[in-house]
Amino acid sequence: MLMRGGTKRDETRPTDGAIVARTAEMLGKPLLPWQRYVADVAGEINTATGTYYYDRVVLSTPRQCGKSTLIDTEDTRNALLGPDRKIYYLAQTGKDAEKHFKDFVQQLSKSRLAPFALKPRLSNGGMEQRFRNGSFICPLAVTKVAGHGTQMDKFTIDEAFSLDDETGKLILDGMAPTMNTRLHFTGVQPQIWITSTEGTADSTFLNGLLDSFRAGNVPKRTCWFDFGIPDDADPEDFQTILKWHPAAGLLWDIRQLRDFREQFDGNEAGWARAFGNRRDNGVAERVIHDQLWQSTLATPITPDRIDGRPVVIAAAVDVDATNTSISAAILDHDGTVTVQLLEVLDGTGMAPAEITRICDTYHAPLVMDCKGPNADLHDRLASMTDEAGDPLIDFIAMQSSDYLAVGQAFVSGLQNKLIRHAADAELDASAANCARTWSGDAWRVTRRGSTGLTSPIESCMLASWGAHHLPSDGALQIF
Repeated sequence: MLMRGGTKRDETRPTDGAIVARTAEMLGKPLLPWQRYVADVAGEINTATGTYYYDRVVLSTPRQCGKSTLIDTEDTRNALLGPDRKIYYLAQTGKDAEKHFKDFVQQLSKSRLAPFALKPRLSNGGMEQRFRNGSFICPLAVTKVAGHGTQMDKFTIDEAFSLDDETGKLILDGMAPTMNTRLHFTGVQPQIWITSTEGTADSTFLNGLLDSFRAGNVPKRTCWFDFGIPDDADPEDFQTILKWHPAAGLLWDIRQLRDFREQFDGNEAGWARAFGNRRDNGVAERVIHDQLWQSTLATPITPDRIDGRPVVIAAAVDVDATNTSISAAILDHDGTVTVQLLEVLDGTGMAPAEITRICDTYHAPLVMDCKGPNADLHDRLASMTDEAGDPLIDFIAMQSSDYLAVGQAFVSGLQNKLIRHAADAELDASAANCARTWSGDAWRVTRRGSTGLTSPIESCMLASWGAHHLPSDGALQIF
């Protein structure tokens, strides 16, 4: 068994791994070597307290390795550990959680542990498996837990790749106080298990955990396990998959592996993620190459040099609303456009007042996306009116299809010398670090897949688009 990274077994500590293994046998699914290793480490006992040493277990595995079996075994073992124990299984949606739960209940009912279980409750939204000792296992959806403290003794967040950083942290923050309460009440250390295959650039909760652990920043009471192919390995090499996949040769063989690969025909990234446990960043390349960017520099235009040319203001918000960027586009008489970054604000709190001031001062319309991290600011700006009840901001109408064309139109404009950008250090950094992701034949800026702020370059892209989509009755002017 090879592991890409993770916690080593401390042989000086006893473990209840053998009891977990016996539980698996009684459920009719004996543990594989990798499952037994995880059970041994996660089940290490703190000799000073007589209970579990680790309060958090993070498990990253490829598909088709038996992760669900290990989760169900650990849940059952924990439920039978003592009376009135509370075990929860959390999935991306209630439907996902309930499907997993039904599979588990069916397995339990056929096993030698069935006499310890009562009749399960299978009504939608209220599923629960109770045991004769008063303990229960219950499936839940993310929306039922995020931000709420739930009394629990074991809690599994499965397919954690589906969570963004904010939601994941809300769940963990809600669990911390209840863990201390249950430890005091039962004398047994509660555990949170976080399990998943690697996700995408949008999997900010799981990505943050794994990146931190791989950098050596592992909390003392956290154990983690990372199975999958190394970064420099070829996911198309079946021998590499067989070597690093923890269930290869045990749950399936190379003939089945070839069949699995055919199911991912045309989806190389999906295959690498599923069977190599490799993160799919979904990024093709840098949006604007450095040579093109440097060749389209322009001198910043000060207000006294506008000379009556049409101006458009644009705003963009970074992921998690960390920053708001405001840019301007000046439409020249020959049809070319010069864009320049005006400001980068912290958060969005001061943005409505500043955007309103700029638009009012220069009598300029505003263009911005109305979805994603921009939605809240857009709605606030759209709702602002003067004493007569008229809107304070004149928006240039934009459809979803328009937003998908913004980036491509901007790069094309640079390539054809129709768009220039004023020199600015923050804008340069955004252009250098900004990446794109494809949607069919179109692409858009990927906020989570980029390595820096995207709002500066996004706001310039939007401003340039707005300059070519001014109302037909004439553009507003700067005076």
